[in-house]
Amino acid sequence: KTLVALMAMLIAIGNGYQACIMAPTEILAEQHLATIRQMLGDMDIHVELLTGVVKGRRRADILDRLSRGEIDIRVGPHAVIEDAVVFARLGLAVVDEQHRFGVAQRARLWAKSEMPPHILVMTATPIPRTLAMTLYGDLDVSVIDELPPGRKPPLA
Repeated sequence: KTLVALMAMLIAIGNGYQACIMAPTEILAEQHLATIRQMLGDMDIHVELLTGVVKGRRRADILDRLSRGEIDIRVGPHAVIEDAVVFARLGLAVVDEQHRFGVAQRARLWAKSEMPPHILVMTATPIPRTLAMTLYGDLDVSVIDELPPGRKPPLA
């Protein structure tokens, strides 16, 4: 899932926009950050984690650089929808495990840009609400039903 999200975010960045990924927990956000940074290697893409734990001068610096467009990808949990979080030009918002967020929370994320950003919602499990949103809403479904090359299956 993270690779798919990263590829979509790189397309947005390549077109002059910022991207964010919102995860339901700080632990998952930290995992996304580590994986994204590893996948990017030495690419000149600026990725920052913003959680409730980040305070003081560090938080102010991240918020300032985000609003000036100096951060390409912002990773974090619910903190991404706080009023203080302002993007210069948000083009793509990725919501991981989207069933863990309410309608109002997703709407606040969509309102983070003058022009609503593209949205990629992801889940590893077919949750009934997600399936209903797909059938009766405006979501399209892509299923990745195989492991990446070299990846071992999970232990039973």
